[in-house]
Amino acid sequence: MSTIFAGAGGVANTQFSVGRWTRRLRLPLAAWSLRRRWLVALLIAVLVFGLGAHGWIVADLGGVEASRAALAASAQRLAHARRSLAQLPSLRRNATASPAVSPAASWTSADDVRIVSELAAANNVALYALEPGAASGEGMERMRPLQITARTDFVHLMAFLHGLSDLPVLIVPVDVSVKQDAASLSVSATLRVFSALRPASSNDAAHAFDDASLDADDDEDIVFFDPFAQPQIRAAGGMPDISQLRLAGVLRDRTHGLALLDTPDGATTVASGQRLGAERVTRLDALGITLARGDTTRTLALSEAS
Repeated sequence: MSTIFAGAGGVANTQFSVGRWTRRLRLPLAAWSLRRRWLVALLIAVLVFGLGAHGWIVADLGGVEASRAALAASAQRLAHARRSLAQLPSLRRNATASPAVSPAASWTSADDVRIVSELAAANNVALYALEPGAASGEGMERMRPLQITARTDFVHLMAFLHGLSDLPVLIVPVDVSVKQDAASLSVSATLRVFSALRPASSNDAAHAFDDASLDADDDEDIVFFDPFAQPQIRAAGGMPDISQLRLAGVLRDRTHGLALLDTPDGATTVASGQRLGAERVTRLDALGITLARGDTTRTLALSEAS
């Protein structure tokens, strides 16, 4: 058996030490020594600096993370462009080696008139003139122009133009002119017919979009609005004659917007916050614009075509 003897002095020294530090911590600020003040100030400065640096990094106030993300997206798109560029020689060889469309040898301007007339009739497009022109070019670039004059509305015009991609030969519309009359639209256009080429199918077009390296924000549905439809106007309170203004179109990106208006003095463009006579544009989005005059507001909206 062993016995340990502890003297009373050790316990007293410990209690004295704790009591001394407690008394030192309770000293008023005026009684602190210069060394102690500098030490506490240094600790506070280090703590504030650490918290500020952490907040700066978390909030990305310097834009470092945003720059890295933009650099990564640019590198991804550059890699996609390089892959597409590397595929060009093989695509050209395939295009040269591929046989022409089967009816190319016997395809004539009469066939151009026939398929365009059938497509117009299927989409309620009234043809007033359909004039084929002389062919030009050789081989796969051989082209015949087809001048058309028709009357229809915006919805059926879009259906007619979209239906060109389903025809057995490639037909490209150029020089399209659309004018609004009292009850319908007057359309004149030149169709370039390439009888040796076949239009890309819908599946090929879908795969082309799938292969493109687009961000999530860029992958948006395309919606067409009828620029010739009467705008839907909602007025709050008494307003002047609202038929004097017509919203013809809206052009927007992620940061800016621009609206095209038909006024009695002609066409004009306005941006958000800009004044238009006695009114001011308070809001501009993909569906229309909001005009404010004092406490009264009204909205000029586009009508969806499809």
